[in-house]
Amino acid sequence: MRRGAVIGIAAGAVVAVAAGAALWWLLARPTGPAGPEDVARDFLAALEAGDGARATELVVDPPADAADIAIAYDAATATIGDAAIESVTADDGAARAEVSFQLAGESVDAAFGLVETPDGWRIDPDALGALVATTTIGDSIAVGDVVVPAGEPFPLLPAQYAVAPAPRGLLEGEATAVVLPGATADAVVEASVSPQAIEHAQAQLEEYARACAEPADTVPANCGLRVPWAADLATLDSIAFRIERMPQLALSPDATAFDATGGVIVATATGTARDGATASFTYRADDWALRGTVSFEGDEMVLAVG
Repeated sequence: MRRGAVIGIAAGAVVAVAAGAALWWLLARPTGPAGPEDVARDFLAALEAGDGARATELVVDPPADAADIAIAYDAATATIGDAAIESVTADDGAARAEVSFQLAGESVDAAFGLVETPDGWRIDPDALGALVATTTIGDSIAVGDVVVPAGEPFPLLPAQYAVAPAPRGLLEGEATAVVLPGATADAVVEASVSPQAIEHAQAQLEEYARACAEPADTVPANCGLRVPWAADLATLDSIAFRIERMPQLALSPDATAFDATGGVIVATATGTARDGATASFTYRADDWALRGTVSFEGDEMVLAVG
């Protein structure tokens, strides 16, 4: 098995904006204990500023993947704007905020809860939404630099997101999902294999082929090699290989299998001939081929030669 590699490039242009916004909140917040309306306003301000880390920190008992939620938010293609708190009602340690905002050109009315804790008021997890995305190729999807299993709910902060098949760079395709508080957004990504994936697969296949062609004392298994040394030798001591042309890889239409054909390899077998003398015989294959399956697992492309 040989695996392809993915290189992710993250943009950091929002850092200065988020830092400036955080300073504004510190200067603007009242000095007394923050009430539910103050915390709700901080949460919306963090979302408007594109600061997913700050918004996630305000959520009570953040989920285990809170860091990924913030990283995904950094890649949001649209965030909320013109946010306003319409009303906040509180009763016995719980509150509910009715809010409005603009997102992706639409006016949105939403609501989320707040919970009073020993450390003050915090945002209820129902302020998050969820994304359930599927892909036609592979078992994972990517939101920015975050790779998650396809078909499983993944919590996200309210925003518009671009959803891509994983691994990015090896698979192409994109869908858009708008995630709202307390709601689940669905997305289906029509994926295709990128030209870079073929290049990665060919490179990994050639690495595998070179390993197959290392000197050996038996014909290596799962290498597409057949050396008929027994026709000329009574016993085999060693085989030396020379690759003259690498097999060239092509994927099946559904990207689940590959055929690598057109290779040329020469094998020289050394051993004991039937008359008891040491002898060497050379064999040439002009149709060397490797075949197997392809899978896209998480952020990896996996070739399995069979």
